[in-house]
Amino acid sequence: MTETNYAKVLYELNIAPEVTASANAILKVAPEVSEVLSSPVVSLKEKENVIDKIFPKEICNFMKVLCRYHKASLAQEIFKEYQEYYNKRHNILNAELFYVVAPKKEQLDGMKNFLCKKYHTKDVQIKQIEDKSLIGGFCIRVEDEEIDYSLKGKINALQQKLTWR
Repeated sequence: MTETNYAKVLYELNIAPEVTASANAILKVAPEVSEVLSSPVVSLKEKENVIDKIFPKEICNFMKVLCRYHKASLAQEIFKEYQEYYNKRHNILNAELFYVVAPKKEQLDGMKNFLCKKYHTKDVQIKQIEDKSLIGGFCIRVEDEEIDYSLKGKINALQQKLTWR
């Protein structure tokens, strides 16, 4: 719940999604930064110096507030919540694509068009996740719905048909 509240604050501050994505990328690439910002041993002044040196200026004050209130360890989750909240407010659908072989740009564009029509949205943000257990094909997850075009899904459906007879 805390993450959602901070995400809404970020949104109300009109911080662009590109800025939060950049800050999140810094924390992913250099996990030691998150450790420093979360550490009770490092002084607030030192944390603020680190923030000023490595984060985009638009988000520095927000990061300092997280450190001041000992919430810096939640930053990545806050950025994730922010992106989901931003997408909801701008009619952008969040979807996950599980695949064995990464789709080509044309295929991805086709999936986006399909999802835009199906869910009546203006855009789709697809998170791509490799999953070799699908054997072949792909699976798209949107909220609580799953569209399964995988070989594994077809095999499971066939097994169910055969066992119900």
